[in-house]
Amino acid sequence: MSVTGLPEEVWYHVFEFLSPPDKLSVRASCKFFKRVIDRPGLWRNSTVYLEKITSYKSHFWRTLSKRKTNSVVVLKASGVREWTELGCRLPWLASLTIQVCGDPEALGTLRRLNKLKRLEIRQCRCPSLAASLPSLLQLTHIGICEVVCAPRTDIINAVSQLPNLTSLHYHESNKPIPKAALHKILRCLPNLKHLSLKMGANQSPLPCDYFCPAKANQMSGEPVCGALGLTSLELLNYMDPMLSPVALQGLPSLKSLTVQYRGWTLDSSLCHLKTWLSMLPLLSELSISLGYQLGAYANSVPGTVQSLSLKGVVGELKALWEMAQKVPDLLCLHLDLCCHERHSFIAEVPQLFPKLQILKIRHHNVPETEFLQLSQMSYLKCVEVLDPHNLSPNSALMDLTHKLHIQTNNRVHVIYSSEPKDRNVCFCAKSCFNFSVPP
Repeated sequence: MSVTGLPEEVWYHVFEFLSPPDKLSVRASCKFFKRVIDRPGLWRNSTVYLEKITSYKSHFWRTLSKRKTNSVVVLKASGVREWTELGCRLPWLASLTIQVCGDPEALGTLRRLNKLKRLEIRQCRCPSLAASLPSLLQLTHIGICEVVCAPRTDIINAVSQLPNLTSLHYHESNKPIPKAALHKILRCLPNLKHLSLKMGANQSPLPCDYFCPAKANQMSGEPVCGALGLTSLELLNYMDPMLSPVALQGLPSLKSLTVQYRGWTLDSSLCHLKTWLSMLPLLSELSISLGYQLGAYANSVPGTVQSLSLKGVVGELKALWEMAQKVPDLLCLHLDLCCHERHSFIAEVPQLFPKLQILKIRHHNVPETEFLQLSQMSYLKCVEVLDPHNLSPNSALMDLTHKLHIQTNNRVHVIYSSEPKDRNVCFCAKSCFNFSVPP
């Protein structure tokens, strides 16, 4: 049967299961598949990486136009001409990440992108940023990371004028945003749900009400707001005692908390995380990187947590058992512990977390019998193996995966990953560590 013997919609459905590289391979086989593959629905969640905008030919832009590509990462741009061409070629862009830009006037051309919702600016010289932002009133997400720009007060004022903002990543300097400036943002952005802050190396304690803007401190002309509606908070490059034990008491609606510590610490008496967790009755996602030994807060993890990530955390089996008792309904687990014990945690997972659906682990040459015990988990759907691979997994791991597929009747999907670099995520927010067990 020729490829045209089946309706185009059937092929479209088949191609929905392909990865981007596989789609490109199929696309090159014939004109019929090329037409089907270029339909916008198959590229809805794809991102295109552009190196030099002016170097691409007209057929390249026609292809992006057919696919209605709406997410772009510009790896490097040098002038206004390139940004003007991007705006003319892809006026419907919804997401734009600017990796490196040396032209201080480039951002002024972004006002052409009136459909833009998500803007990430990293490693750029943007002295005109504060003047350019207020024209992008439609933005719902903005990220600013390692940007040489106008004074911080000007940036804060500009960000505060984006009324539709629901997500803010502010990863600047080695000092946290001053309390007054943060309160201005929180008061002026009533729709803000996700906040990500780089806390820096400053060890001076911040006020207890750092995340609690009081109405009494409200400036004239600023909108009135009630309790904060933040549902997601990221604290990057953090160490205690920068925030107080009661710092999160004004965030009762928080559902997701990420604490990326700057390093390890063995003094559990300084651990404020255990107190923070007791103040978050709705918390469903918790991600911890480095920091304290797991035993310092294992008993404080709320039972509402369904997604848990422990990256580079020092932990012993006893602490893991204690924590498992607190989260009996855990559905998603990223387990990447440092341990002095010569013991594999994988063998314990089926008993510790029987309802788990998604598991991310390192294989670390775990014995075959222990790895295959994952087949006992009746709810498990996906296992992501995080060991680094140069090109592809070794034959032993592939053979082990095949045996797991047989024992689970292909119910469990296995993914091999070394946590690939997502260029839509800034370097500050990445938690990929090449760590060794601390002394």
